[in-house]
Amino acid sequence: MIIRFTKIFFAFIFILTVSSCERKNCTNVVCPAGQSCANGQCVCDNGYEGSDCQTLSYLKYTQLNSFTSEQCNTVPPFSTSNVYITWDGTYAYQIRIHNLMGSNCFDVLANIYTDSNNEGNQIQIPEQSCGGSSVSGQGTYDKVNRRLTLELYYNAGGTPYTCTTYIQ
Repeated sequence: MIIRFTKIFFAFIFILTVSSCERKNCTNVVCPAGQSCANGQCVCDNGYEGSDCQTLSYLKYTQLNSFTSEQCNTVPPFSTSNVYITWDGTYAYQIRIHNLMGSNCFDVLANIYTDSNNEGNQIQIPEQSCGGSSVSGQGTYDKVNRRLTLELYYNAGGTPYTCTTYIQ
């Protein structure tokens, strides 16, 4: 009898606790055009960030212009240098990374993804051909150190290479 009463008591407490959780609603939240509200906050489209989704994420990437280093699983037949990033003005969520694999990949398209914290700190490089080779990968922007870390997958002459590239 005591065990049954204890189970009922804890079930009641659990239901009471769950029902009293603070739920944020979107009643008085006004989001910019093209944005939506979830749990009381605006959710930014890819390429936008900030509490009001008015900051363009590509701006922080185009300020990176100093190639730091590239570390590959084996020594590749190419040399990455003079890497820089531009925005071509087409889509807010796209940037172009120049000079990956040296002159083999002069212009690589990357997409910026905005996370649940409304920060565009993730990029994805879809597989693309360049100079008879291919490249794909993903990256993370470190806002504290203002650095982009890329995990890249190259295929040059039929040989795959995995490289970590740092751009500041």
